[in-house]
Amino acid sequence: MAKKTGSITSATHRLTLEIAKPQAAIWKAFTDEIQSWWPKDFYATGSPQRMIFEVKPGGRLYEDSGNGNGLVWYHVIALNPPFGGPATSLLNVSFSAKDKSATVMGVTDATFGCLEEATTLEGWRLLFEDGFKSWVERKDSKKG
Repeated sequence: MAKKTGSITSATHRLTLEIAKPQAAIWKAFTDEIQSWWPKDFYATGSPQRMIFEVKPGGRLYEDSGNGNGLVWYHVIALNPPFGGPATSLLNVSFSAKDKSATVMGVTDATFGCLEEATTLEGWRLLFEDGFKSWVERKDSKKG
């Protein structure tokens, strides 16, 4: 019997701390010295050896339990130290036939993070309507 899981939800939590150290020192401590400050009882795996923060786009923050085992906490999607945080997106693009000569393209983008409301939709219009749709509709007409 399959284990029942909870509903998928989202939440925003904010915590603001004033730290009595310069910004560059805080960034170095947060990234390079994570192993020194990460609480031992905050690990999620049974036998953690260390916490690793790969400070680069595509990098990971993860628990290393040795022998190829561990747990990924986060993926770095952008980096501009000192880092304030971008957004994450789950993009779904679908195509369905309207008739023999037309296709309906659907774009659904679920985003969370630091966003400006109009920016995402404007960006997708520019990319898909002005870019892709315009190009694909004129592509074959140039051959004739």
